[in-house]
Amino acid sequence: MKISIIYLSSFIIFSQIALSAVNKNIKLNDVVKIVSEQNYNLKENAYKVYQAKENIEKARADLLPRLNLWNIVGVILDPTSLVDKISDAAPFLIPANWFRLEEIKILSLAEKEGYRALWGNEVFAAKALYRHTLYDQQLLLHIQQSIKDLEKILLVVKTKELFGGAKPGTARNVEVRILGLKEDEVNLKVLISLEKDELSYALGYPAETNLRLSSIDIPKIETLKELDKRTFEFKMLSTSPERRQFDHFLSVIKQIKKEQQYNFWGVSSISRGVAGGIFDSLPISNGVGNSAEASEKIIDAQKEILKVQKRGIEETLKRQLKATVTVYNSDIKNYKNYQRRQVLAKESKESIYRRLQLGENLDVLELVEASKNEIQAQTAIFTVWYRVINSQDKLNRLTFDRDYSKLPPVMSSLKGE
Repeated sequence: MKISIIYLSSFIIFSQIALSAVNKNIKLNDVVKIVSEQNYNLKENAYKVYQAKENIEKARADLLPRLNLWNIVGVILDPTSLVDKISDAAPFLIPANWFRLEEIKILSLAEKEGYRALWGNEVFAAKALYRHTLYDQQLLLHIQQSIKDLEKILLVVKTKELFGGAKPGTARNVEVRILGLKEDEVNLKVLISLEKDELSYALGYPAETNLRLSSIDIPKIETLKELDKRTFEFKMLSTSPERRQFDHFLSVIKQIKKEQQYNFWGVSSISRGVAGGIFDSLPISNGVGNSAEASEKIIDAQKEILKVQKRGIEETLKRQLKATVTVYNSDIKNYKNYQRRQVLAKESKESIYRRLQLGENLDVLELVEASKNEIQAQTAIFTVWYRVINSQDKLNRLTFDRDYSKLPPVMSSLKGE
């Protein structure tokens, strides 16, 4: 009785799990929108950016004397605008606080650039995972077809071996290859399942969601032209949010130096509070004593560190661009060879198979080898398909073009939540 209850309970649990699974059809074009709106990492970072905007609003409120606050707050619509109006309305603002406010404002822009870079990386990763999953599904179909082809060959080999037309053990060798491919089939199914789970998480779907991926258009690679990396370099560097973020950081250094130079008006108590607080540790003297010179040296050293980091980002971007264009051009250049190789391998296999069926005395190992060559040639073809598509998308990510030219839509929705 107890065993029956256990089985019944297990059946109910698994039935509930099966019923709770939700099938979800998605397309590659959906990935950008879905990642931006539902990805957990982006959502968290978007809140950080919005918090930076809130810090500006709070800093402005702190700058104004209480009696004047209610006369001005009504006209403040966007916390990053109307700076001049506040300045004119309250000319008695403490200059040290004003410099700190400018720093917060610039740092919020840096925070936005950092968010956009993260958004671009997340979109690229999700799209790449989508394509890799499709590639593995294509590879799975290819392996399954190869198993069927080898099983046909195995029948021929067994017949030949039975009548002395093949060396003993030949059929066994073919069967070993078939078993190896069947092992690949099982492993690929597991991999595809894991990839879909990861993609589902990246898109912000619940764990029980079962994704169904729509196919993507394969470009006519034979019509594509080789690229020159120099045509992309300027746009890449000028649009890079990673690089622009450091431009904002260097602008903040200028404001911090002003804050230090005018410290005789007092030291601000407002935290810069954004960009991870990376500048809050920089010392600002109170204008008394001889510490001002030491403070300025520390600030200058921080500036040089930022310049080196910015150059490092530029070099990293250039190297990524060079590698991407090199792989892309190599695939374009070799694609006709891959196509010809596939045609020859297929013709060779079919010819040997036909001759064996007609009773010609051939070594069946030739058929096995021809089948292996065809598998390799077909695999090379669709590997190039997906590699070219990945390279094209990588170029779009590096230059923030096409899908990456959009602004992350989650930012505009945060304030209303």
